[in-house]
Amino acid sequence: MKQTFFKLSGVFFLLLFTLNGCKKDDSTQDPVTKIVSVGKQITYFKIVTPAATGIIDTVNKTVSVTVPIGTVLTSLVTDISIAAGHTITPASGQAQNFSSPVVYSIKRPDNTITTWTVTVGTGGVSVDQDITSSVNWTADKTYFITGHISIGNNSVLTIQPGTVIKFSAGASLSIGDGSNATLIANGTSVKPIIFTSSALVPAAGAWEGLFFEDYTLNNSSLSYCNIMYAGSNTNYGALNIDGCDLSISNCTISLSGSYGIWTNYTNSLGGFSTFDNNNINSTSQYGLVIDAQKLGTVGTGNTFTNCFGILIDGDFKSTSSQTWKNLTIPYIIEGEVDIDGNLTIEPGTQFRFEAAGWFAIGYYAATTFIADGTSASPIKFTSNASSPVAGSWRGITFYDYTQTNSKMNYCIFDYAGSNVNEGALYMSGTSSIIFTNSTIRNSSSYGIVLDSDAGFQTFTGNTIFSCVNHLISISTKHLPDLGTPNTFTAETGKGIQVSGDAQYSNDVTWKKQTADLYITGGENDIDGNITIEAGSKLMFVNDSYFYFGYYANTKITAVGTSASRITFTSASTSPVAGSWKGLYFADYTQSNTGLSYCDFLYTGMSGVPAIYTRKPINVGYTNISSFSSTHAAEYKTGITMPTGLGNNFTWTAN
Repeated sequence: MKQTFFKLSGVFFLLLFTLNGCKKDDSTQDPVTKIVSVGKQITYFKIVTPAATGIIDTVNKTVSVTVPIGTVLTSLVTDISIAAGHTITPASGQAQNFSSPVVYSIKRPDNTITTWTVTVGTGGVSVDQDITSSVNWTADKTYFITGHISIGNNSVLTIQPGTVIKFSAGASLSIGDGSNATLIANGTSVKPIIFTSSALVPAAGAWEGLFFEDYTLNNSSLSYCNIMYAGSNTNYGALNIDGCDLSISNCTISLSGSYGIWTNYTNSLGGFSTFDNNNINSTSQYGLVIDAQKLGTVGTGNTFTNCFGILIDGDFKSTSSQTWKNLTIPYIIEGEVDIDGNLTIEPGTQFRFEAAGWFAIGYYAATTFIADGTSASPIKFTSNASSPVAGSWRGITFYDYTQTNSKMNYCIFDYAGSNVNEGALYMSGTSSIIFTNSTIRNSSSYGIVLDSDAGFQTFTGNTIFSCVNHLISISTKHLPDLGTPNTFTAETGKGIQVSGDAQYSNDVTWKKQTADLYITGGENDIDGNITIEAGSKLMFVNDSYFYFGYYANTKITAVGTSASRITFTSASTSPVAGSWKGLYFADYTQSNTGLSYCDFLYTGMSGVPAIYTRKPINVGYTNISSFSSTHAAEYKTGITMPTGLGNNFTWTAN
């Protein structure tokens, strides 16, 4: 070989070239067969059971595999993928003893061999002792809880975002059981904290759950946490709060073998200081069990799916106003729930009652109850039975402490009435509420029962049907409370039951309803200025009758029309003459009292005529038929009775 030097710009260069017939240097080989990418030799390395994928280091030719704590390493089956044209020893699919590192040999296409070292270890930290001093759990480790672990002794457990905590079968973590403790588990949307099962194929109820006891400090919080596969103890939930208040936000609780969240109310604690934007799904029992006192601490943005509902436990007795939110799944009531205080129910909320379930409202303290639904989102009160029938639950009762601004609007009552004396809605004592645009149906007793002094501030736009007994039972005193329009459809022989005396201080109207009025109670003394609307039908039961104007000045205006007459008749299913008495007008009856276009049928019981008056009154276009008394109508001897036009009877002095 000849060597020639060139000088260029003061720098010497050495030029090597081959002269005639000189051969190429034999030490230089084809780089295609000489250089093979180490990174492509092993495509992946996996342990089949428990499933685990190795981390491949192409520089140091190592593979690291992490399996759960407790895994037996002496016989693990591999799943290995290598580059084309390569072979590996030991082969893929063979069980190996990885209690110490295993060396694998890879033969390349040029028959050269490289060696790789595979190490299998149990990753994470085993937690098998109670936590009695403050500690941080970090995301670079997996924590394995193997029993019932308690945090106490004023210690704080802080869990970093992204940390994974795995629980063995039946394991749990308790905070504040017997001594002060704090758990701060605040993840992020990108790095949630995971509480889950260590099982290879976990199922609902694989571990017990998280327990926050009464010594849990109020700075404890859960945010962006996922709690999965807990709930092995069916008496509790995946997350449990006992005598403390907890902040929970942006968390998911799923696949519980029991409840999602279980709470116990003691010493005014046992709910949430914050509960927003959480998701409870796929629980074997109720999504949430919570005391009525703490139900108002459930905030906004929460979703419940594939849950049986939210069980309300205990009574609501609050001095501050609260709202029970529409959480898209029903609230479940198993027994009596007392409501005392100011409570608002959101539109669309649904309550489902077990057989012994009912609401007792305003019994102990001043109570304003607002259930203000909408036509599109009514509030529903119904049975929790899978196949409900009339009378599947008791109903709702308002007591004396109920305030008159209480309201039920666009509410639905379904399948109530198991107490035959009270109905689906019972107004006790002096209670009086606004009741509008609501529906009562499928009651095994009455639709509504009102005590003699109970009534309504407003009663319009309501629908009542499919009730075994009367649609409404109301006192004569509060009969004017029933406004219009309402849609009433009664069973045969039923309607609106009316009874009792009434002395009205203001002018009132008995409005025509789409159900007949059934008058009961024997003698009903009525005083005041009363208008009976055209088209009304009054059905008198047995010996019941009206005695007008005995105690105070009374003016009765019962003026129908030729097309819409007012009817006074017997409630008997097979009425005959003498089935009831009639109307009696006493000394305080005013002379401008008038009956027009009225029909009286089947009067004359005990010889009483259809009409008897001690004062002159105006009666016209009125028919009296099928009576058993001597005379159809009588007046007190000595008064002058207007003749009246269009009547089918004549007056007789008596």
